[in-house]
Amino acid sequence: MPQYFAIVGEHDKPLYEAEFTQTAGFAQEIKELNPFILHAALDIVEDLQWQPSAGTSGASVGNGFLRSRSNVSTDNCYLGQVDHFYGLAITAYLTYGGKKFVMLHGNNSTRGKNSHMIDDNMVRSFYQDVHELYIKTLMNPFYTQDSPIESPTFDLRVQTLAKKYLK
Repeated sequence: MPQYFAIVGEHDKPLYEAEFTQTAGFAQEIKELNPFILHAALDIVEDLQWQPSAGTSGASVGNGFLRSRSNVSTDNCYLGQVDHFYGLAITAYLTYGGKKFVMLHGNNSTRGKNSHMIDDNMVRSFYQDVHELYIKTLMNPFYTQDSPIESPTFDLRVQTLAKKYLK
């Protein structure tokens, strides 16, 4: 199943983009639309970012920073599936610094044309490990915050994490 991953900074500026494929990638007509599909999902991610979360009694709790529509837990950076587009699932993860990690998950040919099943635990682990890599990049004195990440080492490590978690 192919995936298209992006880290998005302030003002919806892409900082990093990568496509992960095991066998066959996205169809050419979809591949060209990947950045636009993810960009369209950013509005939903921003809505979820500030949505009040429900407590155990159902009442609204706190200011709602980084809460998922469907999951109230201590791991509130991972939003899970936020949108879909013609059988493609879109998942998201928000950092406390406001960076958005979004991923478009392609179809698995054995599951049918309209399927967008994903393994939430594996995707969550992928996002958490990439977040750790991103923090290490921010700590690099030669990296300017909110500039594109062009490090081949960062790219190689993200590709390795994708192979580990996104099979």
